[in-house]
Amino acid sequence: MTLDQAIHHIRVNPQYAELVRDSYFDENVHDAAARFFASAEFGEVVRLLDKEPKVSSILDLGAGNGIASWAFAQHGFGKVYALEPSCSAEVGQGAISRLCAGLKVQTITAWAEQIPLPDETVDFVYGRQVLHHVSSLRAAMSECARILKQGGVLLATREHVCDDENQMEEFLRNHPIHQLAGGENAFPVDAYIDAIKAANLRLVRVLGPWDSVINAFPAVRMADELDRYHKIALERKLGPVGSLLSTLPGVRTVAWARIKRRRPGRLYSFIAVKVQE
Repeated sequence: MTLDQAIHHIRVNPQYAELVRDSYFDENVHDAAARFFASAEFGEVVRLLDKEPKVSSILDLGAGNGIASWAFAQHGFGKVYALEPSCSAEVGQGAISRLCAGLKVQTITAWAEQIPLPDETVDFVYGRQVLHHVSSLRAAMSECARILKQGGVLLATREHVCDDENQMEEFLRNHPIHQLAGGENAFPVDAYIDAIKAANLRLVRVLGPWDSVINAFPAVRMADELDRYHKIALERKLGPVGSLLSTLPGVRTVAWARIKRRRPGRLYSFIAVKVQE
């Protein structure tokens, strides 16, 4: 299938209803964008960027269906660039055009490895589940560094990580969209870090799978659920007994060890800054 065909397929199959919702693949892209805008994930993204948005410009790298571009425009960013190579009506420029009509969002048809913007154009580069799809991490990071202003911030979120070929095989085998349309990928965590540093960006933070609601979604939907997720997981599995067991220190330790296993395709986020050399 093409990606559009795969999305149509999961939309009409009730077994995929949760996947459609959590992937923001709604047929009505405005509904998806409004839900993303109201999410704890987007709230945390804004907090991490931590600057006055009304005077800021941002590049949404691999904008997909445009939900983040729409959210940044609604939040008040002065200028939003939506970089998206696909003309897809579902997860590309077609969706962005429908969603962002009338907003300060400029769509750019290009790949991350060759961004057609002048040097030092934007204050922020944001990408959601984008870097693991690029053909060259180093080329993409070099371009992001080039277009960032001095002091500008790169925030790359929800990047899939696999440690080796065995993990990659398992990850792809269990990824529902990949099974329908292909095209999924992941890198070792060091590959992302090395590419960021090679672009002369200063790495500020690496957020692991359970360090932020950004990565923990959809298992965690609110930031305050992170610390007590072991309790939530035990309650789902064992009911009231699980809730009682979660208060025991030894059980808490074991539960978190299981939750934090190095699962294939686990999610990481990266924050870096462009600083004067």
